[in-house]
Amino acid sequence: MPDESTSRASVDAANPTIPSGDAGDPSFMWQHEHKLDAQKRVSFPAEWRSADPNLSFILVLWPHPNSGRKFGFIKGLPEKRYRKVQAKLDQAAFGDPGAAALKRQLVGNAMPVKVDPAGRLSIPPRMADQAGLKKEVIFLGAGGEFEIWDPQLLDQCTQGEAGLASQAYGMI
Repeated sequence: MPDESTSRASVDAANPTIPSGDAGDPSFMWQHEHKLDAQKRVSFPAEWRSADPNLSFILVLWPHPNSGRKFGFIKGLPEKRYRKVQAKLDQAAFGDPGAAALKRQLVGNAMPVKVDPAGRLSIPPRMADQAGLKKEVIFLGAGGEFEIWDPQLLDQCTQGEAGLASQAYGMI
């Protein structure tokens, strides 16, 4: 596992902020393991904390085909990014059954959250339970969003999609 300086990417250690991508939007990188407390609170990775105390995220229960459960993990999107996704769904043809089903999945399984002054993210208990989160969680950077996983389930799903990921390298 790389040392802490590697996980900080372009973050100023004296004033941690979320690294920005080309458009100034957050760019979440690396993996961070944290403990989930009894109230389903977890320390949000210091490297990802914003200088903006009003930055909020939308947490969405997300399926994964190799998880063996309805939802494999929680996807965290900055509110601005989530609103862009929601706007795309709103542009779909009214009455399109696929768009309606996806909208129910993405909106019906989403909750807004903020990082509290102590640097913790409170995951709604029902959401944590549906994603199988217990005592340990992995925050996995995914560019403009992040994922929150049960460590064992992440390993299982990563192994299950290894071939797909190898093929996808050809896209870049």
